[in-house]
Amino acid sequence: MKKIRPVIPVALFFAVVSAAVCGKQALRDEDLLLSQHHAADTAAVRRMIDRVALLKKNAPATFAANFSIDGSLAEKKQRILGRASYDRTLRAMHIIFSDAIFRSTVAQFFQEADEIRVYYPVQKKLIVDSFKTFDIGNYSAVSIDFDLLYSLATGTFPLIEDYTVRQGLEANNGGGSMIILENPKFFETVSFRDGNPDKVLILDKKTREKVEIYLKKPTVQGECLFFSNIMIVVQQTRLRLAIQFSGVRLNVPVKVKKAASLKLPANVKTIWM
Repeated sequence: MKKIRPVIPVALFFAVVSAAVCGKQALRDEDLLLSQHHAADTAAVRRMIDRVALLKKNAPATFAANFSIDGSLAEKKQRILGRASYDRTLRAMHIIFSDAIFRSTVAQFFQEADEIRVYYPVQKKLIVDSFKTFDIGNYSAVSIDFDLLYSLATGTFPLIEDYTVRQGLEANNGGGSMIILENPKFFETVSFRDGNPDKVLILDKKTREKVEIYLKKPTVQGECLFFSNIMIVVQQTRLRLAIQFSGVRLNVPVKVKKAASLKLPANVKTIWM
């Protein structure tokens, strides 16, 4: 399938900390981490599994927030501002992306059940896609698992499907723990500190591509744990994303804008994926 240009900023949003994302800071080395841990007992493994299962279960039914994104791909950097709203029951989402300097709309993303529409007002393009087959790789040079990023974007803890527990580990100095999950396609390592997850590493068994997700600034609203800052790193493509949320509202009435509300120009080009 032919890739669409310009690069869709949905890839920036979905990937969901500090401005240091574009710096040269060292990330945690997994081999070093493993050498500093020992096998966790069954009770400790169960606590970790129960914690992430509870986070997934308590994902918000509705969500609204403002966000800012600082992203870099190789040596190219970009800053985007935006607003997002989501209703889990209706399976409806709207995201508006704005230029950080001029505050003009760059793109709008709509989900209505299984239909996804992306509108680029400057290019006068409307792309119609399917939720079931949506592939970020069709829109940009970066290919990240959509289900993973969608989980982050909707406040759901990212867990691989139909996993088995491969191993549980605890830090030798008592400073943290981790659990390693596996399914036919992926390995997933969830690291914990002070009882909450602070990093997720997902490894594609076939491509060996690693996606690192750093979870920062956890806040609680009701039964929901929300991370206001998230950093995503894909070392193979030199992609780094830093997203900071503000004005977060969880489980409150949210009106999600629909694509039908757009006032499209007569010469807009519609592309069906």
